[in-house]
Amino acid sequence: MRYQQIKWMILLTPTVLVGAWEYVRHEFLLPWLSMEAGNWLTPVLVFLATVTLLRKLFLVYEEMQEELRREKARQAVFEERERIARELHDGIAQTLFLMSIQIDELKQKHPGREWPELERNLRQVHDNVRQAIFNLKPVREEADEKWSERVRKWVLEFETDTGIRTVTDIRLDESLLSPKEKAELFACIQEALTNVRKHAEARRARVELSGERQRWVLRVTDDGKGLKPEAMNKKNRFGLNIMRDRARLLGATLRLWREEAHTVLEIRKEGKE
Repeated sequence: MRYQQIKWMILLTPTVLVGAWEYVRHEFLLPWLSMEAGNWLTPVLVFLATVTLLRKLFLVYEEMQEELRREKARQAVFEERERIARELHDGIAQTLFLMSIQIDELKQKHPGREWPELERNLRQVHDNVRQAIFNLKPVREEADEKWSERVRKWVLEFETDTGIRTVTDIRLDESLLSPKEKAELFACIQEALTNVRKHAEARRARVELSGERQRWVLRVTDDGKGLKPEAMNKKNRFGLNIMRDRARLLGATLRLWREEAHTVLEIRKEGKE
């Protein structure tokens, strides 16, 4: 039912009801129903219509208003993220590009001299800024699009942007996940693959999500050089610590280990017995 239809139904229902009642009362009920009794019954009928039909219409109207507010909030978030991404691209990214040109000019002016550490640091900062811009532009949610499809779209864009062959395997009915779980799991997938790109030097990765209601497992596996489990306790490992905090919010645990030349990051939630 459309927004305008609900508004008109709320406005017209009492009028139509009273009109219909008065017509029936005067045409058919006057021999059995006194004028005074009919006058008392009119507000009673309006009240009954209000607590039945109109109450349901008001609930639908409020839900539509709430959805509109949520949509405006989501739109505001998208616009702010896109603004930050534009500023990163137009500011820092272009400055880094200019610096790379200046380094090339220095190498031409001073042949035989190399600045490998400077070039390596500049390339790392440039890659980090590119990844930040990429993460700030998430796949937009279509009205009828499933959460799993949005995850697959994002992973496909990650694969295209980085060249890391990434497989997505989701074997969990997403209707069993709460909105909070969907949001946090999506963020963990983004953060995990960002860490793969930054640190793993991997060629292949895999994202797996399986389980059932209140019991699910998310695994992100890559064939890179790996990260020692004790790195989890280092304060400068912001990405891992953020994922650990997200897992804790969901009542889940996060583990990291090496298995047959692969690094496995697992977020596991065990249901209550």
